[in-house]
Amino acid sequence: MNLDKINHISYAVSHKELISIWVDLYFRTEHIVIIHDPMTHIDYLRALDIEMDDLNLYESKLLVSHLVDLEDAIDFCNGICHKEGPYAEVWSLGDWITDNIEK
Repeated sequence: MNLDKINHISYAVSHKELISIWVDLYFRTEHIVIIHDPMTHIDYLRALDIEMDDLNLYESKLLVSHLVDLEDAIDFCNGICHKEGPYAEVWSLGDWITDNIEK
């Protein structure tokens, strides 16, 4: 089939943009840490005693941890070493705050 004969428009959406929209929709009143690609780092995350839903984890690209306040979220994120484990980022009240990449 030759698709150029079908009128259509295509555009790219970045992973970061998808996460931003998703956080705005579901977590705008919360403090969360988003952990990327948890299955690749499952042993590392288990060694840190991070709570995970094993039933749904096998197909997950992101793991979301809810925290009581922003300071706890930042401390939680900083406890995850991106050199040994996954990339993690803090979102608070719908806004991106920081990540676990050393600056």
